[in-house]
Amino acid sequence: MKNFINNQAFTDSVTSLDGSDTILVRKTANSKKNTEISYSNFISAIGGGITDNNFIFVNTPGDLPTAVSNVITLLANVTYFFTTTVDLIGDRIVCGLNTVILGASSENCVLKSTGLNSSTALITSVYSLPIRNITFTHGTVLNLDGDGTTTALDWYGVNFTDCATVGTIKDYTNVIIESGAFLNSANLTLDGTIGTVGFSNSLFDGRTSQTTLIIPSTANITRRFRIIYSSFITSSGETGINFSTSATISDERYILDTVNFSGGGTYLTGVTETSNKALYSGCVGITNTAVNGQLYMQSNATATVVSATNTFYKVLGTTTASADNSKYTHTNNRLTNDASIRRKYLIHCALSFDSGNNNVCQFGFYDSVLGTIRTPSKTKSTANGSGRAESVSFSCVVSHIQGDYLEIHCANTTGTNNITVTDMNFIITEIK
Repeated sequence: MKNFINNQAFTDSVTSLDGSDTILVRKTANSKKNTEISYSNFISAIGGGITDNNFIFVNTPGDLPTAVSNVITLLANVTYFFTTTVDLIGDRIVCGLNTVILGASSENCVLKSTGLNSSTALITSVYSLPIRNITFTHGTVLNLDGDGTTTALDWYGVNFTDCATVGTIKDYTNVIIESGAFLNSANLTLDGTIGTVGFSNSLFDGRTSQTTLIIPSTANITRRFRIIYSSFITSSGETGINFSTSATISDERYILDTVNFSGGGTYLTGVTETSNKALYSGCVGITNTAVNGQLYMQSNATATVVSATNTFYKVLGTTTASADNSKYTHTNNRLTNDASIRRKYLIHCALSFDSGNNNVCQFGFYDSVLGTIRTPSKTKSTANGSGRAESVSFSCVVSHIQGDYLEIHCANTTGTNNITVTDMNFIITEIK
């Protein structure tokens, strides 16, 4: 029989308890007041249902199920708590339904397998797989392929150290990794259909000549890909994130928020800040996303035909888009918003024009949302005795979203003389 005296346990020898054992509990203030309880009731009282069957401490490979053909199959609905470095010595793990892998700390709890082929995944699963506070080190760590509907990954404090290929995560409803680290590790591929990919408070220190995170053309992120409050150390020859331009993700759902990039390597490839898919803010080392548009026209000779006085017509001529446009589509004298999030913008135009002598002409922004000229933008300018006016400027503030567009329109309030806008510079700037 095992005894607890004065809240301290002692046994004659180190043995395991089972359901047939009893425990003697002695009150501290009265050594003569003893209570004997069954082991199963004791575990129920202090362990919240923890039993030998659903919670296993792992100090050595022998604490795990016996390997068959070098495969250790972890049991369904069982939590395995690793207490130290455990070397599987050539074996690998296949997880069961709702298997949980825990460690006391990623600083001193490590799972590895000396002798296992470096291209063979250390961990394989087709189920949800919660992991906490442990470090993995192997040539290839993960081969996780869920059903894309009911399976999810929720990890905290998980480190990958000296892993040439972290591995593949495919077809999960959510992949959430918090306070993790890639240390001399790279090549985590997120593939298939995944709802949300989220990393937070994590460190990505890549590997020579490798790419740390890979989102291939076959990936379909149905909600969002988000990295926040994290850091990438990308040395020369390395790549931080390769997000294929052919991967499927909604506009402004590739989110990098307060992420620090450092080192002499390539931080981002594929989708960059100019893509409609990207939304980068507060990042260091990369260009953050901005929504802005610009078109211009110089020495134009195409007249805008005026058929009636005090009637607005779209300014004619060939305009050119600025090379720095981001999330705006350009056609002649039109800038169309491509941002999926509604924002406020300052819009400004400066132009010069020719018309009849002393004609008073009016200019303004045509807004597709209103279907007419924005009243605050209407500005008049009088042509001189030669019919010329320069440096006409007007501004306004709008709230736009994807598909909304703006054009420059003009009217002659004096007569029906045509108006030729010879030079024009039209700029749209996001208001933060």
